[in-house]
Amino acid sequence: MQDRSHDSFRHASPMPANPAVPGELADAGSLAAWIEHESDGDPLVAHVLVSGDEAARVDFALLELSEARVEGCRYAGCDFSRASFADVAFSGCDFSNSDFSEANFTRCTFASCKFTGANFTEAVLRRVEVRDSTLSYASLAKAKIEDATARATDFSHADVSEARLKRTAFDDVRFVGTSFFRTSLSGIDFTACQLADIVLSDAMGELRGCRMDLYQAAGIAQRLGVVIAD
Repeated sequence: MQDRSHDSFRHASPMPANPAVPGELADAGSLAAWIEHESDGDPLVAHVLVSGDEAARVDFALLELSEARVEGCRYAGCDFSRASFADVAFSGCDFSNSDFSEANFTRCTFASCKFTGANFTEAVLRRVEVRDSTLSYASLAKAKIEDATARATDFSHADVSEARLKRTAFDDVRFVGTSFFRTSLSGIDFTACQLADIVLSDAMGELRGCRMDLYQAAGIAQRLGVVIAD
């Protein structure tokens, strides 16, 4: 008889990000300087390459960045609250401790980026792909995440509480001490991920409908007081 155990877990695959970035882009140099000199202070920026830029605690709130590339930049503790990013490819960037609360990301990719301690509270992320990156200690509380993929990425001690996940896939992702408090994980496949000491509600209802391997499930069962036989 054919083993259909793998067919019993079905969920829709995320739509690819596929950011529409033009082949020819203007060299923006400094993002803050471009806004000041090329946009007359209007935080509306499009069709640019931002490369090697560095800024600390700069106000980029309400920025609208579209059809662009951001490469090798470092924005430490900057304010990107309520910013909008559409069709943007980020690579090799460091946004540690920056604020993206209520920001909107659509058709964006992140490669080898660092978001340690970043704040994505109530952010909206649609058609987003993240790989070889870290979001350790980041907050995605109450975020709306839809059509998203994360690969080889660290979410250790991140706060993903009260978030809404729809068509989200994880591959080789590290969830150690991550909080999923009051976040439904139905349809999420954790079998290719590291899962340890995650934070859940007392009833652990967040896990209903997700997929784990036997080792992961045993760890959860032990938290419920179940004695695992040798």
